[in-house]
Amino acid sequence: MLRLAAVLFALACAATAQGAPQKVLRVPFLIAETNFDPAFVSDTYSATVNDEIFESPYTYDMLARPYKVKPQTAEAMPEVTEGGRVYTIRIRKGIYYSDDPAFKGAKRELVAKDYDFAIRRIMDPEVKSANTWLVEGRIEGLDALAEAKKKGPRPDYYDAPIAGLKTLDSHTLQVRLTKPDFNFVYVLTLSTLGAQAREVVEMYGSDIGAHPVGTGPFILKDWKRSSKIVLEKNPNFREAYYEAEPAPDDAISQKLYAQMKGKRIPQLDRVEIYVIEETQPRWLAFLNSEIDWINVPTEFKNQALPDNKLAPWLEKRRIKYIPSVDADITYLYYNMKDPVVGGYTPEKVALRRAIGLAFDMDSEIALLRNNVAIEAQSPLPPGILGYDPKFYVGRSYDPAKAKALLDMFGYVDRDGDGWREQPDGKPLVFEYNTDPSQLSRLYTQLWKKCMDAIGIKMVVDVAKWPDHRKKSKLGKLQTWHLAWNGDFPDGENFYQLLYGPNCGTSNDGCFQLPEFDRLYEKAASMPPSDERVKIYQQMARLIAVYAPWKLGVHRLRNQLIQPWVLGWRKHQFIHDAYRYVDIDLETRAKYLK
Repeated sequence: MLRLAAVLFALACAATAQGAPQKVLRVPFLIAETNFDPAFVSDTYSATVNDEIFESPYTYDMLARPYKVKPQTAEAMPEVTEGGRVYTIRIRKGIYYSDDPAFKGAKRELVAKDYDFAIRRIMDPEVKSANTWLVEGRIEGLDALAEAKKKGPRPDYYDAPIAGLKTLDSHTLQVRLTKPDFNFVYVLTLSTLGAQAREVVEMYGSDIGAHPVGTGPFILKDWKRSSKIVLEKNPNFREAYYEAEPAPDDAISQKLYAQMKGKRIPQLDRVEIYVIEETQPRWLAFLNSEIDWINVPTEFKNQALPDNKLAPWLEKRRIKYIPSVDADITYLYYNMKDPVVGGYTPEKVALRRAIGLAFDMDSEIALLRNNVAIEAQSPLPPGILGYDPKFYVGRSYDPAKAKALLDMFGYVDRDGDGWREQPDGKPLVFEYNTDPSQLSRLYTQLWKKCMDAIGIKMVVDVAKWPDHRKKSKLGKLQTWHLAWNGDFPDGENFYQLLYGPNCGTSNDGCFQLPEFDRLYEKAASMPPSDERVKIYQQMARLIAVYAPWKLGVHRLRNQLIQPWVLGWRKHQFIHDAYRYVDIDLETRAKYLK
């Protein structure tokens, strides 16, 4: 790592001798990317790259809190008519894609049809997108068209007229929804629906994930899978300048705004992303000035942030510290179709609640997370519409209550082997699925200790995350730990993980409760309001009652940033937002001496 720092400094000096040095941002990924096909990508890290290449019609103000949606490629906010059913989006003229051989030497302008194409791709049965939940059942005629293609060839799939998608002219797209949906504007902020040129997708075919071509501020310059990703400034990117609306009482954002106001974006020439999965090398890379920011690994928190304050030795280096609560949720889902833990009858609910009560969440937070998390009381994290800070269902760790529940509903040890059986006498086995990392082994040990304490036999299946993911989507896991990072600041984005029709896509546990689904659909049809908040609170109570998840935590972010990085703080919904970063080259050169 020290050798790398010396090389970086030598390169900076050489660049200075030859001309203006480049502004290069160097950042870590904790987990390897998958690829860069917006229709395919469902992981945070690949989406972080896609955010800089593909542009949706709308995005978020970088610094506004509460979060505020604003136009990106659109001329203005959408015209919403017919009570929330029709969205008319006018795309700005003069926006161009980055150069690509698919365009045969011509400049390719962004048009409304590109968004029509991107939406249809998500539902195309041949694409097998994990993101169908974003549009499935939402757009008039689209589901029927996709179903027709499942039954046989539809060469006109991308051209067939449907009521839900109309290009009124070259730069105007009209989307007609199946029912009122005032959250659809949030869907239109996601790079998953970022504009794609059809000729690019057709040219690269199954390899499209390695050839992302968009209108965003960066292009993919180099990609060494699971190791290094290099983005470079898109020379075709339009003239755009930094503007934001930080809250008057947000001192940090006000300072960041002063650093960036009026600057042309992007300021960076290049972004280098390094996949550094192990925490110690990642921490050392930050300390050696080889990466420009880091979310402090839990095992180094006491060293970096004693008493939750920046350590004096880091203050001396002018390291910046911005803490926050991530808009996320961790959870262990129960497969509601599993014959042991699934189902909605009283004894099945009692079993799931007993398992949850037996797990020592305080130990997870204190020992495994080093207090870098807060316990979740509902699926919604702070800052999300519908979050209720007063919602509390009682103590989450109560092994005595867990045992009493099991006894009451007939989960007892009938044969004297020390393990409980099901009420019908069949074996009671809790199947715990995990990965081979050191941290996961510690989680397994804690879960095993907790299950042993209440007499439930636990078996463990260790496999890599992608292998478990495949099984999970097929409904073949009894339980599994997952985390969800919010896509937009509304309760719908979290509750869709439990919405019945999403079984097989985002609803891995296949929780299907008609009362919950009706509330979900009712809330989706309403504009943001106190009434919608009340519906979300009703949904939280249903989750507490039926226990389809063992709720985990909302993770705390302890972001450290090098002194030469300007204008940046973590944004929950536009990921790393490289376009809004600047580098003070003079300060960097001083620190790299």
